[in-house]
Amino acid sequence: MTPKLLLIKLLAIPFLILSCAETDKKYFSITGNIDYIGDANLYVEQQPIHYKYAPKKRTPLTVNGDGNFSLNLPIQKSELIWLNLDDKAFPIFAEKGGSANIEIQRSTFPNSIVVNSESGTSYDKYIKYLEETKGLDTAIELEMNKFRDGLPNNALELSLKKLKLAEKHLNGTPFESIRLKTLGELYVNRIKFVEYQFKKPNFDADTERKQVLEDAKKDGFLTLETLVAQRAGIRDFSHYYARTFGIYDKTIKAHGAPLAESEIKKIAYAELNEKRLEVIDAISDRKAKAYAQMHLVAERIGELPMEIAEPTYFEYLAEYPEYTEYTDFLTYFYNEIKAISPGAKAIPFTLKDRNGDEHSLADYKGKYVLLDFWAGWCQPCIDEFPHMRNIYNKFSRDDFEILGISNEVDRDVWIQDINRFKNPWVQLYGGKGFDLEVFKAYKGGGIPFYVLIDPDGNIIRYNDIRASFNLEEVLNSLMAK
Repeated sequence: MTPKLLLIKLLAIPFLILSCAETDKKYFSITGNIDYIGDANLYVEQQPIHYKYAPKKRTPLTVNGDGNFSLNLPIQKSELIWLNLDDKAFPIFAEKGGSANIEIQRSTFPNSIVVNSESGTSYDKYIKYLEETKGLDTAIELEMNKFRDGLPNNALELSLKKLKLAEKHLNGTPFESIRLKTLGELYVNRIKFVEYQFKKPNFDADTERKQVLEDAKKDGFLTLETLVAQRAGIRDFSHYYARTFGIYDKTIKAHGAPLAESEIKKIAYAELNEKRLEVIDAISDRKAKAYAQMHLVAERIGELPMEIAEPTYFEYLAEYPEYTEYTDFLTYFYNEIKAISPGAKAIPFTLKDRNGDEHSLADYKGKYVLLDFWAGWCQPCIDEFPHMRNIYNKFSRDDFEILGISNEVDRDVWIQDINRFKNPWVQLYGGKGFDLEVFKAYKGGGIPFYVLIDPDGNIIRYNDIRASFNLEEVLNSLMAK
């Protein structure tokens, strides 16, 4: 007999008389035991207001020598939180004043876990959903690769299958937001279909695009509840919606040379923004519209020069003053980016190379320094290396240096990568992936990510340069002054 991987029990939680009973109702109590923790990180994560730019809402679970842990997690409302053991996660439904007792076996997490909670019956349905969708995400990803290459595939059929399974098992449960997330995934893939097909003969992109947007409205993709359930759904949907008009191809053709995506977004900003706002205009509920537009404004602040992003930020503050949660986040993020915009002092850091020797940013004062955040799994990062080597050899080390800063988690993989690429510049490592302190300090959202620092230690260019596009021209111009 196959052992049951996850056991859920519905327990009566005894009422505890405490001196601060009202205060305790603001918390969700987590207790439990793990058979072995080792060097793993055990924590709970709540969804931040923005998937990429808002501070992560992570709370560690401290495990004692017997493997026991406990936590009173403050929550504002009932929500789905995620119990994380390193890079694996399991959802827990958290209610104000509620509790859950969790038994974990590290070697089989998240499959072998026992959760005792008031929401026990709902976990059975979630586990059924997991069992029936096993391997489906991987299959969809493989089919989407065929999609991009114009090969026959069934990516949309598999995405729809996942949604139907979510509807079957999760409707009416505390895991409803997971169903809404799969709805968002389907519509992002549907709009990608229009982008991937629009250049084909006899394909009516206008009709297909309008149909996808109309279906999205009808199926509830543009409601506040569904938008909040997404990680980056509205950002991705509006991004690919704009691309279905051929703006990227037209911009590249007009310049007669390859362009980095950051340059396309800057050059064609007005046209791309107009199309993305068509998606926002399709949202009828004011709060849902404010939530969606918050993501677009944040993307502009994080990706575009401040002179482009700043007007839309102030327009948003004036348009939606009643939604202080959204305006407070954007104000926080705007101030963070302002602090690392060109002209600001570079943020100091110290990291080690492969030999364990420390390198500080201050060690390179007096020369131009390019911070190159990269990883071996990042193909656009790798594509830049031949251009970077060419430029690196053209300038003296007295004038210009590159500091390669890895976003790889595994040190052994990093060593293999630097041996594989043999780039001649300094290679540094912190071992925390996208949680690397210096990456977060510079507000990196993705890689490749580049920051150019001048000899006086000031930021001079922020993520708007590429070796394959404009780095050599920028350096020549700077050194000619």
